[in-house]
Amino acid sequence: MPDLTTGVGGTGGHGGLLHAWRPLRLTPVLVEKPWGGRRLERLSRTLPPGAAVGESWEVADLDSTSTSVTDSATRVASGPHAGATLHDLIVRDPGAMLGDGWSDVARFPLLVKLLDAREALSVQVHPPQGYVADHPGSHVKTETWVVLDADPGAELLIGLVDGVTPDMLADVAGTPGMLHLLRRVPAVPGTVFHLPAGLLHALGEGMLVAEVQTPSDTTFRLYDWSAEYARPPRTLHLREGLECVRIAWEHNVAPPPSPAVDATLLVDAPQYRLLRHPLAEGSRLRYPAGRARVLQVVEGRLGGEDLDGALGPVDAVVLPAAWSGTLHAVGHATVLEAVPQRPATPNVPATRRDPRLKSPREAPTR
Repeated sequence: MPDLTTGVGGTGGHGGLLHAWRPLRLTPVLVEKPWGGRRLERLSRTLPPGAAVGESWEVADLDSTSTSVTDSATRVASGPHAGATLHDLIVRDPGAMLGDGWSDVARFPLLVKLLDAREALSVQVHPPQGYVADHPGSHVKTETWVVLDADPGAELLIGLVDGVTPDMLADVAGTPGMLHLLRRVPAVPGTVFHLPAGLLHALGEGMLVAEVQTPSDTTFRLYDWSAEYARPPRTLHLREGLECVRIAWEHNVAPPPSPAVDATLLVDAPQYRLLRHPLAEGSRLRYPAGRARVLQVVEGRLGGEDLDGALGPVDAVVLPAAWSGTLHAVGHATVLEAVPQRPATPNVPATRRDPRLKSPREAPTR
């Protein structure tokens, strides 16, 4: 957690590169989806004409073999490392980018997205560790949603209602009948939902969500709303998805509760911690060197002498482990902070020391 202070911190410049380390602003990767929309234009994002943008990958460093997205790595937008991917920088100096204890990792251990759900996303599940152990090429995917904006009446689908059994779910999987078995939760801006691997979930229509997750794109669809939205049918993965749900049954019948709206620590999972900082005008976040972090502005603006201009709403920045310094609120602001952690079984599929661990192309997402 940063030191919330009114003092001034220094900036760091150690690491193996010639240039001093500084916060890294990245160029987002825009991904069209059949359920996507144009809501990001309200936040001054420039979108391709006529494109239904469902995902904006704010911080991404996936290997091209582990996703169906063609451009799967965000690049540094400005400064001395402009044009480099996070992978490029980690390979050059893993300690400076990620800190001690990450020398075997070649990819950034978090994936941060914005999701614009003009229509409902597929009902889906991601593999838990028990599934991955028996299915080489799949990867654990744990994620957290923070609702940023939502239309009146918008809902999320998370887990199962009381009384559902695995056989009941299997009987209706892939049909509209399974929708009656899913737990519906109001989409209220500011609400946080943690989704452990193996938990059934879907975004309903009419919302914008920030998503922090482990860097995997393995997704199994169990229902895709083709009839409801007249969308072209996409492949369902009923056998794989039902197996994942059975393995993580306890999460599906009792999903993790949402943290209080005024909580600072939102998630403390083996893969990452997620914090939320409400900042009064002039408040400062002072960060020591030693750990990589991702900051994303939820509202207001965040400034700092090492930033190339203030960060506005939904803008994200990576703080390399070699950097230390101070950032400050411009007016009132709310900032999310994601800190990667090393779990017992890392979720980063590719390592620097053994290229054989790279995974084959995974199932198309969402």
